[in-house]
Amino acid sequence: MRQVKVPSRTGVRAAPRGKSVKGGAKHLSRRREKPRNAAALWLERLREGDFGMKPFAWGAFALIGAIGLYGLSIGGHVQAARDAVAGQVNELLALSGFSIQDVRVTGRAHTQKDELLQAVGVKRGDPIFGFDTETARQRIERLGWVETATVTRLLPDTIRIEITEREPFALWQRGGELSLIDASGRPITDDGVQDFAHLPFIVGFGAPRAAPELLKLMRAEQPQLLQRVRAFVRVGDRRWNLRLENGVDVKLPETGVSAALATLVAQDSKHRILSRDIVSVDLRLPDRVSVELTETAASGRGIAMQAKAGKGVVRPVGAARGGNT
Repeated sequence: MRQVKVPSRTGVRAAPRGKSVKGGAKHLSRRREKPRNAAALWLERLREGDFGMKPFAWGAFALIGAIGLYGLSIGGHVQAARDAVAGQVNELLALSGFSIQDVRVTGRAHTQKDELLQAVGVKRGDPIFGFDTETARQRIERLGWVETATVTRLLPDTIRIEITEREPFALWQRGGELSLIDASGRPITDDGVQDFAHLPFIVGFGAPRAAPELLKLMRAEQPQLLQRVRAFVRVGDRRWNLRLENGVDVKLPETGVSAALATLVAQDSKHRILSRDIVSVDLRLPDRVSVELTETAASGRGIAMQAKAGKGVVRPVGAARGGNT
């Protein structure tokens, strides 16, 4: 009878019944002695670039990993772990001598010490490397008197603060409140304003923003008149009235203020109108100066002023009627 040779699954041909293929038993025996484990298969596939995963499976795996990392980040777990480690390191450094023992401040004249220390937000013994200098600087610069601040560490145990304070410019009254303001019109403080009574007094909403320009003009062109001004009153946030020390109001125009002030000084030098018994001087019309007399002056001395008007430049307008427009 003919025998049919059938290939086996291992690739070794079957031997006839009762016989064996030369070397076959030995080969099969060697494979059983050194079986290939999962790690070996994975390394082989790694070398061959075959990981046993299709492209869409790798994409899903990467997506899941990205979502996991995003969740950790959004949940704050990564940052929390980082902060915890940093806190432990800072505590160890503090025990080694790197802890805050002193706070040195330069440039402070008006800023309250308690407010400054509260803004710094440290206490003795805090880890110096755990102190956030930028956050402290921002809090200090929110204090009313502080213009700028610099905060630095002086190792191993000192915090240095350098501040520049704002310059008081004027007292601002709006409603029944008084505030001290700087030259930019920003309020500094509402406390202790009585100590700055020597500063210009401005009144009305919008006054802090517009006052620096007017005062700069008067200091440059009419310094002697400026010394006689007791208050600068903003009218309708459009123009100014000057309240002089003797109670006389000078009504300035919306535009051409420099020319109006020059005219006022010239007429006062010629007629001494600001020293007379008047209530106000109106400079709002460019071709004339109108003087508003008191009730007493309107009946008597008003005639004398009308005679001095000459070319009609100075013009009495009768008794006081009140009102600002």
